Amino acid sequence: MKKKIILLFLTMMTPFVWGQDVFEKYEYNDNVTYFSISPKMFQMLAKLSIETNDPQADQLLSMVKKIKTFKVITTENEGVGEDINSWATKYIKAHKLQELMRVRDKEAYVDFYVKSTNDDLVKELLMLVTDINKEQVHLGNRSPETVLLYLNGDIDLEQISKLVNQMNLPGGSQLGKINKH
Repeated sequence: MKKKIILLFLTMMTPFVWGQDVFEKYEYNDNVTYFSISPKMFQMLAKLSIETNDPQADQLLSMVKKIKTFKVITTENEGVGEDINSWATKYIKAHKLQELMRVRDKEAYVDFYVKSTNDDLVKELLMLVTDINKEQVHLGNRSPETVLLYLNGDIDLEQISKLVNQMNLPGGSQLGKINKH
């Protein structure tokens, strides 16, 4: 009977252990740089009536109001990078994200996966950057091994490209080329 109870407990706990989001797992880990904007922050931004005289800034504000989740995790640690890559692979399969584009060049390997609502908008975007050439790509004084970006909302890829470029993350320029083809 005791074995059955333990087995039942372990079976019930498995989804909680294996289902942990990579962002939650590494949020407080010193081997990563973690950045997240909560849905509440986006709700607050949507309520603000900010007006600028810059059409690009207005477009960016409009796009930001449509985002529900924005998370980025970067690491210089190879082991953590492998774990992030493994999690991303499982997430892509489990959530049936479609490959949007792959870029392989001297700077990095960049993979884009999406769940679309229509041709112009994306519901989810996952960008995974690996094999980063540390001599060519720097985030401030850091040279990441792996970058994972996750967005959820009603996303215009061209606007996201601008946001990613402003954050100086690898992959932003490649993302901007998608709508131009």
